Formats: sequence, C-alpha cells, structure tokens
Amino acid sequence: MFGLTLILVLAVMGGLIAFIGDKLGSKIGKKKLSVFGLRPYHTSVLMTVVTGILIAAATLIVLAVASSDVRTALFGMEKLQAEIAVLSGDRQKAQTELAEKNTLIASLDGQIRETTASLAEMRSQRDEINEHLLQLQSKYAEADADLTSAKAEVRLLEESRAKLNREIRELEEATDRLRAGLIAIREGEVVFRAGEVLYAGILKAGLKVEANDKQLDIFLSSANQAVLERMAVKKTDLQALWLPAAMVRDAKALLAGAEGTYYVRVCAAGNIIAGEMAVSRLELIPNRLVYKEGAPIFTEKLSVLADGRNINSALLHFLGEVNKAAVAGGVMPDPLSGKVGNIDAASMIEASDKMRSLGGDVRVTAYAKNDISVAGPVLVRLEVRRHE
Repeated sequence: MFGLTLILVLAVMGGLIAFIGDKLGSKIGKKKLSVFGLRPYHTSVLMTVVTGILIAAATLIVLAVASSDVRTALFGMEKLQAEIAVLSGDRQKAQTELAEKNTLIASLDGQIRETTASLAEMRSQRDEINEHLLQLQSKYAEADADLTSAKAEVRLLEESRAKLNREIRELEEATDRLRAGLIAIREGEVVFRAGEVLYAGILKAGLKVEANDKQLDIFLSSANQAVLERMAVKKTDLQALWLPAAMVRDAKALLAGAEGTYYVRVCAAGNIIAGEMAVSRLELIPNRLVYKEGAPIFTEKLSVLADGRNINSALLHFLGEVNKAAVAGGVMPDPLSGKVGNIDAASMIEASDKMRSLGGDVRVTAYAKNDISVAGPVLVRLEVRRHE
C-alpha cells in the first residue's frame, strides 16, 4: 500500500508541476516575456526544462524523504560500496576460516571416530575384566566358604576327638573301678556275646525334653543294673554300661521328634569279658501291633505217619516256620538265636496227642495267644484239625 500511495503521489505531483510549467510557458509565449534577456521562444523552452528539472528534483526529494534505501542510494553509495567491499573481504576471510574450521572439524571428527572406537574397545575390555573379576570374586567367595567350612569341620573333628579321648579315659577309669568292685571273677569269662541283648524295653515318643531325657536316663540306669547283676557285682553305684554320648543324644532326639512308642534295646557291641566295661549300642524300632489276640500267624498241612514217630520233628519244623512268619510280619527276633518266642510244654503235648489221634494229613494253625507287638514275645496257641 505504501508503494502504491507513493506512485500516486509522484504522479499527481509530476502532473501538477507539468501543468504549472505548461501554463507558465503558455503565458510567457503569449505575453512574449523574456528572462535573462532571452527571446520569448527560448524563455518558453527554458521554463519547460526548468519544469522537467523540478519534476525530477521533486521526485527524488519525495523518494528520499519516503525511503531510507533511496537516501542511501543517493547519498551513501560510496560508503555502502566501501562497506560492501569490507563485508566481501570479511566474507572471504570468513569463508577461508570456515574452510579451515571445516577441515579442523573433519580432522576432529576422524579423531572422535578413532576415540569412539578406542573407547568401545576399552569398554569391551573393561566388561571382560569386570566379568573376569566377578568370576574371580565368585571363586574367592567359594574358596572362602570352603575354607570356613573346612575350618568348622576341623573344629568339629577336634572337638569330636577331644570328646572321644575323654570318653576313652572315662571308659578306662570305669573299667578300673568295675574290676576293683568285682567279688569273684573267673579270668577270661565271657559274660555277654557280641550282639546279645543286654536290656530292652518300650519307651514313649513325642515327650517334652525333660520327660524324654528322664525316661531314657532311667532306662539306661536299669540296663546298667542288669549288666551289674549279670556280672555278679554287688556295688550298685558302678557304671558298667558304656554307650557313645553321640548315640545317646541321637536316641533322645529321635524319641523327641517321633510319635507313638519305640522298642528300645541295648545290645553288646562285642564279646564282653567279666571285669570289662559293657561296650554297647542302642537299637530303636518303632513299636506297633503285629498280631491281635486270636489272629492266625501261620498254617500248614502236616502228614503224620502211622506209627506217629515224625510228630515231634513235624511240630518243630512247623514252629520254625511260625517263627519265620512272625519275623517277616515285623516282630524283632533275638540277635543270637533268631527266635521271637516260645510255646509251653503243655501246648506241645496237647497238639502232639491231637495229631496222633487224627493221623494222616492234618492242618495245624498257630494263633496269637495275646496281642503281639514288635517287641514280642510271640506266644501261640496251636489248633490241629483233619485236613480236608
């Protein structure tokens, strides 16, 4: 809008100046006026030239007033050219510096790439070193744990050795006291055979610590008295029975953590000579009912000869099979004899007579005379019938 307005103003002003110049020229021509002594015609031409000059001057003045660029072009061109020259030089210098900077940047980029590659390689090496370090730390931790465990085992072994040495000394001292307390000893007499049951009983499981310890201590005290009686020692304050302390602790722990009842027996660890400590071991077997009273244990067909001479041998064989069946059922046998019970002579005679009276093939059945548990003994009632 500013440009259109300026053009319009210039056009109007130029037209007005031209109109005024034309009017002046016409008046001068009509009145034949003279300026500077010129002829009227030349005076009219001079006015026309002056009018053109005024139009051009007015145009430049208006443009100069209206636009700083025009003023700069009219009055500051040389300065502008000088500034352009200076700026051109600065631009050339800047371009040169830019080229140098670009070269430097390219060099720096190369160095950065090399540094980045080196950094990546160093990071990779660092990761490998860290991984190796972690492995070494893990191995060190394992070795340290193994060393700690080994030290603990060594301490336990040393403690066990010390306890064993104390137990050996106690055993030797107790043996000396036992020998001193014997009244009559036949040198070299074997009082207990290896594996022989020295004492047995039923103990409750699941008791509190104090009650559990008390019942086992009473049991072992009774076993000690039984050993002293077997050795014919009058002094009752002697310790003739010897068991490893660890075995006693394990037995107490087993009873404390279990339920029901246990059949516990003390067995000789080896042949025990009169005057020596009864070195023994403990056996703990969960006690349970194996046969209820009247339950059949074993049945078999036997053939009786006409003269009856095989009756006793047949009955003995049958009782052996009853013993095997009871052991297979869960009754604990005697470690030396392997037997689990016995039968009274009256029952044997009654069964023998019945077999003799029936003759031929008979079926003999052994029934539990009463409730039979793991501890036994197995007491049986024999029933003899004709085999059909």
